[in-house]
Order: sequence, then structure tokens, then C-alpha cells
Amino acid sequence: MSKIFKVMHLVGLFMVGCGAYFYLLTDMANEINGMLLVASLIGIGLLIMAPYPVALVFDWAQKQPQSQVKQESDNKTE
Repeated sequence: MSKIFKVMHLVGLFMVGCGAYFYLLTDMANEINGMLLVASLIGIGLLIMAPYPVALVFDWAQKQPQSQVKQESDNKTE
């Protein structure tokens, strides 16, 4: 499952990079169609990248030993 989010993250980075390239290094952003393309690439790229850090936290939490989690919860109740 994490591999899917990793691939999505890389696709999102590529889309944001393409959007930044079109915005900064071409005259495409001066036209309406170009503005729409640049905004769509950057916006959708950022949305696609967003779930990956959450998936990393879930993977990290599942790998934690249960004894450590139980000890921390016992310490908080005391």
C-alpha cells in the first residue's frame, strides 16, 4: 500500500515541477489556456502528493512494538 502512495507522490512532484517550469521558464502562463494548465498541474500535483506523509506515519505507528505503546499509556495514567 505504501508503494502506491510513493508512486503517487513522485507523480505529484513531477506535475508540480512541470507546472513550475511552465510558469517560470515559458510564456505559456501569459495566456488563459496556459494559466489553466499551470494552475491545474500545480494544484493536482499538490493534492496527489498529500497522502504520502500520512501513509508514512501509519506505517511507522504499525511498526512500533506493542510493549512500548502499552508502557507509554500506563505511564500517562499514573
